Amino acid sequence: MKICLIAESYPPAVGGVEFALQELVDGFVARGHQVRVVASSWQRHAPSIESSGNLTIIRIRTLPYLKRFWFLIFSLPSVIRGARWADIVQGSTFAGGPPAFLGGWLAGKKKALLVHEVLGGRWFQFEPNPVRSLFYVLTERIIVGLPFDHFIAPSQYTRDSLRSVGVPDGKISVIYHGDSRHENPGIAPTEVRGQLGFQQDDFVFMTYGRTGVTKGFEVFADAIPEIANQIPGARFVLVLAQYDSRISERIKRAISVLSPNVCKLLPPMSRAMLAGYVSAADCIVIPSLSEGFGFSALEACNADKVIVSTDAGSLPEVVSGKHVFVKPGSAQAIAEGCVKANRGEVSVTPAKLFSWEKAVGEYLKLYEELGRRGEVKQ
Repeated sequence: MKICLIAESYPPAVGGVEFALQELVDGFVARGHQVRVVASSWQRHAPSIESSGNLTIIRIRTLPYLKRFWFLIFSLPSVIRGARWADIVQGSTFAGGPPAFLGGWLAGKKKALLVHEVLGGRWFQFEPNPVRSLFYVLTERIIVGLPFDHFIAPSQYTRDSLRSVGVPDGKISVIYHGDSRHENPGIAPTEVRGQLGFQQDDFVFMTYGRTGVTKGFEVFADAIPEIANQIPGARFVLVLAQYDSRISERIKRAISVLSPNVCKLLPPMSRAMLAGYVSAADCIVIPSLSEGFGFSALEACNADKVIVSTDAGSLPEVVSGKHVFVKPGSAQAIAEGCVKANRGEVSVTPAKLFSWEKAVGEYLKLYEELGRRGEVKQ
């Protein structure tokens, strides 16, 4: 089978979406299928074509501003060529959706859209700028409103969100992402704590990710002073990539009242280094306001850490092991959940298993079913 994947962001760009796409592509190639990926260039103004065996990655030049818009425009010639070559065209939201649809439609090929998350009218709740909110709502509605042959959701929550904006249930398949684990850090937790200046009997809370409007890191930051007040030995590690500068500045203000010996705000780091910090933590905090899947939560579960997580979005579908669920958007609720975690007042549920082998198989089965629904135009 020939598969053309259109995704604005693809590794070596770092993130949960990028990780999931690479796992899928690697799985397709491992099973002998040919894959062509059209993505934006991860180095500004450095377009390239990379080929290795059954995989070809075409990286499209984008301008340094309005990158998603320019990807939509500049990717079209490559997308159309890829669609003509392919048996199936697979888009990835959001910027990968329109070119995937147009390319597949012009080539007469079956078109599927992987929808990572849908917020709908909740954009007005998460995005403080009303003009931006309106733009995001309308853009999202247009993209998921395109008549793709099928939509793929990585969780029941995302499926329900698609249904809420008018996508017929019969055109949606839920295919969970596979597993995600931190590698062996190669450094003892005691050594990591020593590097941070923490004592071995301190209780370390950690969170990590990108400061997007749905991730809730600012809410956790607002809760930290109260947690520190109630738990004298509480220490905090925040490993955050600046994605939204407004949120980053709010986080800095919230934790500025604390000693640097109590709260560490760290920049993004390699997966190996991150694994070391996770191993040294007692509790991982997932403060999301919405979540389409939740790789950070899954990684924390696999690391056998106590988790304080909101019950937002798909997180109840992913979180297992030792955990405390709290309501999203409330610093008070997060503080109370962290105090419970420190006291050992947690729920314990069996591990939930996720498999990339299973996910890849379900994607390929769907592609075959789409191909059998009728002859495609040549």
